[in-house]
Amino acid sequence: MDHGPGTQPSCKELPGADLYDKAGVRYQSGDHAGAARLAEQAAEAGNALAQLRLAMMYDKGDGVPRSGRAALNWYTRAAKQGEPAAQDQLGQLYEEGDEVPENWDLAYKLYYTSAMQGWKFGQFSLGRAYQFGIGVAQSRPLAIEWFKKAAAQGDGQSDYFARWLSDFTNNIGFRTNTEHDFVIGGKLRFGAELMGGDPAGVTFHNSAQRVLWLQGQRQALDKTEADVFKAIRIREHQDCVRAGRDNCI
Repeated sequence: MDHGPGTQPSCKELPGADLYDKAGVRYQSGDHAGAARLAEQAAEAGNALAQLRLAMMYDKGDGVPRSGRAALNWYTRAAKQGEPAAQDQLGQLYEEGDEVPENWDLAYKLYYTSAMQGWKFGQFSLGRAYQFGIGVAQSRPLAIEWFKKAAAQGDGQSDYFARWLSDFTNNIGFRTNTEHDFVIGGKLRFGAELMGGDPAGVTFHNSAQRVLWLQGQRQALDKTEADVFKAIRIREHQDCVRAGRDNCI
C-alpha cells in the first residue's frame, strides 16, 4: 500500500485524529495559523500524520514562522513512528546537511525504509542513492529498478531517469548543480567521456568523498580536452606546412 500524508492505514485510530481532522478543515478554510495550532496539539498527542504535516508547515513557513529546527524535530518524531514521507524528507536533510551534520549512511537507511513501505518519493530517493552511491554501493541496475517502481506509481521524474540510465551509453549525471559546476567549470565542455564511467560499487559517505571522485573526473576531462586541442594545433600546423605557407606557427 502506498503510504504517506493522508494514506496511512487506520488514520482515524491515530492519537488526536479528531484534532487533525479539524486542522484540515481549518486549513481548507484559509486559516493556516489556526490549522497549525490544532495540528500541533494532534502532533503532541502522538499523531504521526500531524507531526509530518506540522514539519512541512515549519519547513515552508506556512501558518507558522519558518523554522528548519522545528521542521527537523517533527520530521524526526514522525519518522521514528514509521511515517514514510517523513523518513524520506528526513533523509534529504541528512544528505544535504541541513540543520543536521551530513550523514549519507543514515540518509540511505531512511530512503530505504521509506521506499520499502511503497512511498513513491522514497523510492525515487532510493533510486538516486544507488545512482550516485549515496551511503550505499553505487549500482546503475538497482537505481533503474527503484526508479521503475516509483514510475509505476506515476512519478514522471523517475520514469525519465529509469529510461535515461537504461541506455548504458548515457552518463549518470550530477547529483546537484554544485557538482555540475565543479566539473564543468563554466567551460563549453565537449569531452565524450564526461562522467561516462559509473563509480560502480563505490560508496560515498559524504559530499567530500564525492568531490574527490569528481575532481578526478574533472582532471581526466581537462587532460582529454588539452590533448584534443594539442592534436588540432599540430594538424593545423602540418596543413599549413604542406600548403607551403610561410606563416605557420
